[in-house]
Order: sequence, then C-alpha cells, then structure tokens
Amino acid sequence: MGYSVKRLSDTFVAEVVGIDLSNDLDQVLVNTIRSALLEHKVLVFRGQNLSNKQHVEFSNKFGPSEYHSVTQYTLPEFPEILVFSNRGGQGTKPIANGGSYWHSDMSYKSIPPLGSILYALEVPPEGGETKFCDMAAAYESLSTEYKQKIEDLYALHSYLPRFIASRKADYEFQKNRFELTEIQKSEFTEVAHPIVRTHPENNSKALFVNEGFTIGIRGMVESESKEILTNLFKSAAKDCFIYTHQWTVGDVVFWDNRSTMHKACEYDLKYSRRMQRTTIRGDSPI
Repeated sequence: MGYSVKRLSDTFVAEVVGIDLSNDLDQVLVNTIRSALLEHKVLVFRGQNLSNKQHVEFSNKFGPSEYHSVTQYTLPEFPEILVFSNRGGQGTKPIANGGSYWHSDMSYKSIPPLGSILYALEVPPEGGETKFCDMAAAYESLSTEYKQKIEDLYALHSYLPRFIASRKADYEFQKNRFELTEIQKSEFTEVAHPIVRTHPENNSKALFVNEGFTIGIRGMVESESKEILTNLFKSAAKDCFIYTHQWTVGDVVFWDNRSTMHKACEYDLKYSRRMQRTTIRGDSPI
C-alpha cells in the first residue's frame, strides 16, 4: 500500500496517510518525511501503535535525541521520552495542563531542538487540543519597516521563570511538587537567539520568540523590549496562522520547532490525558 500527504489547512500542516511508524523505515521514506516536514512544518500520522522503543527509533531517524533536564517528567527506562500526564506513573511525576502557553520546545537551550514528535496514548473527551502557529507566515506578514527594525535583534530565553510560574498555578497538583536540583538549575542559564531565525535547511525566515520562554531583548530596556515582544506575540497568534489539532488515541504529530510554536489547550483534570514526546537535537539559530 502506498502513502499520501494531504493538507489539513490552507497554509501549513499535513496528514501523512499509509505509513506505519512502528516499522523500520528505509532512508528513502525518511527523506520523504523530512521533505514533507520542511514543506508543511507540522505532520500528522493517525492510527499508530508504538512501543517506547519504536517511538525513540522513529525519532532517531531524523537526528539524535535531545534530553529534557527535568528528569522528573521523563521515563526512567527511556529518558529520551518526556511524559505529559495528569496521572503520572511509570516513574514520572504528574503534570496538569502542561505547556498551555505559546512556546517553541526548549528555546531556552543554547542549541534548541530541530523538532518534536508527540504521541497520544490517552485523550480526554473534550479539551486538551494542541494549537500550532506558523511563525514563518507570521514573519512574512510584518511590514518591511518592522522586519528591518527587528532584523538584528536578539531575544533572551529562559526556562526558570516559566517553571516557577507553572508550579504556583498548579494548585491541583501541589502534593506532587518538587524542587529542581542545583545541577538542573545550572542547566537553565539565560540564552540569546536572533528574533528572526533563518531555517538551516530551506533558508526561510521565521520569528523565533514565544510567550513561554522569551523574557526580553538583549541590550534593550524592559519597557521597549516588552513593547516589541508584545507586538510580535500578538502578530503571530492570529487565527490565520493557527491550526488546532483535535487528538485521538494513536495520533503522532511531528513538528518543526524552527518555524513553529505551539500550545496545549486546557482540559478537565477529572479525565486522563497522557502524551509522550521525543525531541530531536537541532543546531544554533542564525
């Protein structure tokens, strides 16, 4: 049986039909998926049935794994896999409504990841969707003057403020609170990345800022920095640049962190939600 790629929105996102990701994919098929990712930025594979090992093996076809420093949320036997579950289990802490803010995964790293692969194991009957934003289209929508204004600016990214804020808001899970170790804290240093990022594989430009981890602009006073970032966040989060994915069990979504950002939608915590993610190592933004 062959495979096909069909668009799910007018601007980006596509569904790949007819590929079983549990198989050992040959290099031709891997290259086809990579090309589709570059074109569509977000790929959806439905009806998958992956073991943890198969999830990691598929991810590694596109590059080495990027490990999350908060190991309280990763599987002990498969530390490449980050778990988003309001029930926890299998050696991981529960997390309520994780990632419910616009962000690009690990943009606070000096070398942020290439992409992420999220697999749905348990899905609530309503809520819990994931929104994706096309940051290349958002950049192209800016005026020439504004593009010139931000062209050489660098944004500051950090994880600690978001981690602290999330813990304070997570009242439902106070009994499961934990402190970061000193080693973990040392890994979350502030980093600077260009606001306008050039994609290393197709040379397209995209905004590389997000509400979750971007905390300022290098060399700029807070008031001026806040004005620019607020304007960019508002420009990006327009409906015309957003696709909302309604999850079903067995869905796998693969996205390019270099040209998109995303956020999880909240859901009623009386329902179980379990998602597992691998992350692919990237390169220094330019």
